[in-house]
Amino acid sequence: MWAIYVGEYLAAALFGVLILERCNMGGTGSVITWLAAYPGLFFLALVICASLYCFIRAFFRKPVWPFAIYGSLVCLMGTANFFKLFYRTEPLVPYDLFNVGPAFAIAGNMSMRLTRGLVFNLVFFVLCLLGLWVLFILVYPPAPPRRWWRFALMLLLPALCLYSLTDVHRLALFGAEDIRYDQYYNYQINGFIVSTLMNLGDSRVQSPRVYNYDEVAALREAIEEARNPLPLGSPKGQPHIIVLQMEAYADPRRIDPRVAYALDPFSPLAPYESKIQRFHTLVSTIGGGTSNTEYEFLTGFNLFYCPMGVTPFIQYMNQPRPSLASALTEQGYTSVAVHPHIGRFYNRDAVFPKLGFQRFVTEEEFVGAEHIGLYISDDTFGGKIVEIFEEERANGPVFIYGISIQNHGPYFDPDVRREYPVELNGGLTLTDAQITELETFGANLYDSSVMLANMIQYLSTVDEPILLLVYGDHQAAWLWAMDGPGTPDVELNRYSTESFYWANYPLANEHRPVVGASVLGTQLMRKAGLPLPLYNKGIDLQSRELMAYNVAITVENDGSLRYATRERLEAYLLLQYDRMFGKNYLE
Repeated sequence: MWAIYVGEYLAAALFGVLILERCNMGGTGSVITWLAAYPGLFFLALVICASLYCFIRAFFRKPVWPFAIYGSLVCLMGTANFFKLFYRTEPLVPYDLFNVGPAFAIAGNMSMRLTRGLVFNLVFFVLCLLGLWVLFILVYPPAPPRRWWRFALMLLLPALCLYSLTDVHRLALFGAEDIRYDQYYNYQINGFIVSTLMNLGDSRVQSPRVYNYDEVAALREAIEEARNPLPLGSPKGQPHIIVLQMEAYADPRRIDPRVAYALDPFSPLAPYESKIQRFHTLVSTIGGGTSNTEYEFLTGFNLFYCPMGVTPFIQYMNQPRPSLASALTEQGYTSVAVHPHIGRFYNRDAVFPKLGFQRFVTEEEFVGAEHIGLYISDDTFGGKIVEIFEEERANGPVFIYGISIQNHGPYFDPDVRREYPVELNGGLTLTDAQITELETFGANLYDSSVMLANMIQYLSTVDEPILLLVYGDHQAAWLWAMDGPGTPDVELNRYSTESFYWANYPLANEHRPVVGASVLGTQLMRKAGLPLPLYNKGIDLQSRELMAYNVAITVENDGSLRYATRERLEAYLLLQYDRMFGKNYLE
């Protein structure tokens, strides 16, 4: 009898490892290679899956229903991980549970199809379930009577096992490597199962090691004693401010210089280069998660201190929070957010008012809008920005925060395909689908640059001081660029987006080639010549010590790159935590 039960648990564990790691690594052959290279991690994955099955099995006396529930859960997680890897080159992480709504909202535009591997998983699951049902009918002994102590043990022991294995140091005993700074390779090396458990052990916002009034008071004193940052712009009065967060406005040639375009997609801006200040924004997301870049820019809170996979607009914005918008509103600005998509996506319709925006313009106000591919065109988006600016400027200084969408993926879908000649150099070979992606992406980038050039041309006619900031929300997810483990240099290119300032008044140049998204709002206020609130003075003070950082790397002031660590960034947490999650002692 015990041999039958041991076989049931072992088979369930093997099923879970095979399905989850096949979806994670791309096939059975890759799983076998991983097993041979990391037998300790394979054994650990078996223990984790057996513990999960045991926990579910405790509620049933017969095996068919618990395996059906367990197997469905395994197939669902594996499939979700497969599609997220495919579309964003990021694995499924525990906090994605809170992102189900946005994922379903965008899934209809992603041309999601069942692959041969996913069909194999489903067929294999059904066959295992049928086989277990036959074995239960023919072989299984009668179910033992329910005993409370047996039920308690079947819940307690696997729960303790799973909880104890969330500790990274214990996982290291089996060969696990703590490489959470790069979740793609974390999941490729440690496997989906071990990596998921590793991430569960880090599922809360980091808090300072010491957090109390006295600590923040000392920090406040240090900020007040520091020299005030010099303004980086000299407008005559408060300038109008337009910020455009452009969808995937990033250069794939930074990822691999062997990629080239016959026509530079940024060339429409060439006539205005003499007044443009270019730099790169270091963001904390790749291929998606647009609202996370909005959160960093508007609040000044760096996502390094958040759990991997979190979407702050969904998890944390349950009450009003101070932001760039609220700070500018307090200084007399009319603050307007514009996004040519569904207002409820990423919960923006509820979040933007809590961040201090007085108006939020969504796709409902883009009547008769031109679409390119699946989304409202950048040309239409730019026209709406100008229209709103003309409506509001008579009431005083205006802050418009626009979030474009035309260049959203997928780029390989035949229904959105566009021609834009791509050249491959240095022996680089790509599939037809990958070349299609680059062509469609390049055409969209060119459209974005045309719109921005037209925007600058229009703003040049405005007789009041005006400041324009443009930056990309993230780099696209390029599967052809994921061949080897990431280095700090690779991560810098993957997380950097194209950015620039333009103004119709003199701007000083800090000669800062990389700016973190969480610092960009503070720098914007300096470019506008505006007084900085105490919090932004603190952010500016931090930025003098470290050029930029995000969830993966730090860019030191001398330009050197390192992986981001708690030890390196602990000193900057207190200010940000107090503002966003603490008691706001600073104020």
